[in-house]
Amino acid sequence: MYKYRPNQKQHTDTHRKRRREKTVQILKLVALGVVLMGIGAVPSPRAVSRIFKELALKDTKQNHRTIKRKIWEMSHRGYIEKSPKKYELSEIGQRIIEKEKLWNLRIQTPKKWDDTWHIVVFDIPQERRNIRIAFIRHLQQLGLVFYQRSVWIYPYAMEDEVREIAAFFDILPFISFIKANHVDNSYDLKKYFKLI
Repeated sequence: MYKYRPNQKQHTDTHRKRRREKTVQILKLVALGVVLMGIGAVPSPRAVSRIFKELALKDTKQNHRTIKRKIWEMSHRGYIEKSPKKYELSEIGQRIIEKEKLWNLRIQTPKKWDDTWHIVVFDIPQERRNIRIAFIRHLQQLGLVFYQRSVWIYPYAMEDEVREIAAFFDILPFISFIKANHVDNSYDLKKYFKLI
């Protein structure tokens, strides 16, 4: 009988995140041209050694099998393609790397706040609501705060980072930026961002 475990989802999310990170690391090595092909379209021993080093794995038979299976899986899913001498990134693989870069974006915060609020306003069409949800998740990841419907706010310049995310999702025409010296509820926002 199935027994409910309160932390099971957290464990699953952590496991999924680790697998995704592994995939991205291998894709980056493929992009650098490190993953050369050996006999039988499997990665060469030198390529496998480099992957072990990058993933901080021990050189064991089990890990060799794991890496070969991972490469096969990535090839099967269309993340990488075989060329005569090495594996190369497919368009899907390239997009995965670009998407991962977005999650690693960080906004530079100056030592002193200049009393300017930076606001992003967007009007993404309803038929692209899935993209809207993904875009909002990235805004949250950057640290922006929901101000009101389709309006997010931050105390520091974040336009470049938000533009990069919008460009990835092909929604730049639906986004505008505002700078303001005063906004309603500024006291609560200042407290939230630890500016007072």
